[in-house]
Amino acid sequence: MIQIFKLCGRGLRYVRQYGPTQLYYKIKERRERNRAETGYETWLRAQIEAEEAASPQAEELSKTGPLFSILVPAYETPALFLRQMIESVLTQSYKNLELCIADGSPSGEVRKIAEAYAGKDSRVRYQKLEQNLGISENTNAALAMASGDYIGLLDHDDLLLPGALYEAAEALKEAGGADALYTDEDKVNMDLSRHFQPHFKPDFNSEYLLSNNYICHFFVVKRELALETGGFHSGFDGAQDYDFILRCTEGGRRVLHIPKILYSWRCHEASTAANPESKLYAYEAGKRAVNAHLERMGTPGEALATSNYGFHRIRFFRKGSKILINSFANLNGQTGIKVVYYDKACNNSVTIPESSDYVLFTCVRKERLSEDFWEELLSSCQRPGIGIVCARVYDRRKRLSTDIHMEGVRDPFGRSLQGLKRGGSGYFHRAVLCQELTKPTDCFLVKGSLLKGAGKLTIGGLCVYIRKQGYRMVYNPWAVVYEGR
Repeated sequence: MIQIFKLCGRGLRYVRQYGPTQLYYKIKERRERNRAETGYETWLRAQIEAEEAASPQAEELSKTGPLFSILVPAYETPALFLRQMIESVLTQSYKNLELCIADGSPSGEVRKIAEAYAGKDSRVRYQKLEQNLGISENTNAALAMASGDYIGLLDHDDLLLPGALYEAAEALKEAGGADALYTDEDKVNMDLSRHFQPHFKPDFNSEYLLSNNYICHFFVVKRELALETGGFHSGFDGAQDYDFILRCTEGGRRVLHIPKILYSWRCHEASTAANPESKLYAYEAGKRAVNAHLERMGTPGEALATSNYGFHRIRFFRKGSKILINSFANLNGQTGIKVVYYDKACNNSVTIPESSDYVLFTCVRKERLSEDFWEELLSSCQRPGIGIVCARVYDRRKRLSTDIHMEGVRDPFGRSLQGLKRGGSGYFHRAVLCQELTKPTDCFLVKGSLLKGAGKLTIGGLCVYIRKQGYRMVYNPWAVVYEGR
């Protein structure tokens, strides 16, 4: 009954801030996704059994593979949670590891358990801190204890699934090394009786990382890189991992994605996994971390909060006067933008113009545009390294006209975002988040300078042509096209 009252209170606060329609879509999409994930635990068990069957290979690789240092900042961790966390590390099929626990607890309960494990297994390294330094400095203390080639981040009440480190070592071996890697993850309830809400992630997508900390868990990075970037910064406590991940992946670092569920985020009342409102300060810290990243990268822009906690709208700034034209048909040479219409149904080749600053390709012939449509497209397209910027397009039924394609997503329970009703945000809100795409939507802007010599191409061929020049294709969901009747 208490839990019901708490849920009602959270719902009422959300309605007051964002309105009943947003709450309706939020609940509806969560229920639909839960139904889609029926059978997930059976699927996960099959994955775990396959990893257990590979235990001999894991033990063999442990002899030559890297040493992983797992960092755990502990603070008054409940005894059962602490034991389960430690066991999940020590029972890894890959054995070349050390568990570094930095304990900022005022009491001695964590110490009793950790020292007992350390007495039985030399891979457990434990330090009782003189005082609680906060999550960032406590993690830095764990980092200072580490001697591994790579460090991995583990919260004090979460779990590594049995093959996590073997999969990490195998991925590094196959790739010939990397600066960092991450895995997919899920949530588990307090008594570990149910796994749910798996997060199937894309391959490294720096654009998407600005919109939210999709990497989160399990994140592994070279120890020397972690030290070089300055470890964890206390000014971002609550989102210290987000800030750390942003700094570790800047500047073209090589980042691997292991598309397997290898980390379980424990879900209990004090956890952001179950109750996002329990740590609103963390979402503010995350927004500041993104803004600090934009400043370091010299990217004019800012992260803004959205109605979904921890997910950001990225607004880029641009030079030049504002375009007020609200129709493609009314564009003229003065804007420096040409429009090329194409037939989506037959994917015909189109003649590519070469004499404009920008070219808008669209199969929408009767449209209504969002208020800042041109500002959003142009500000994104002006950024270095960006060649194509895709808009969000709704068809006449007010549904998304295309799917949203990111590289590396392997989601056996996924559904296409094509057909998503206006107002919905999709799986992990991907329909309304900036991200790098592999396929365009039905309306996109291209830098004119990249089109020289293109001649006639299909739309797919055009995108390949741009990407071969080393430019990225991104999605800006805040530039919206509504197809008219």
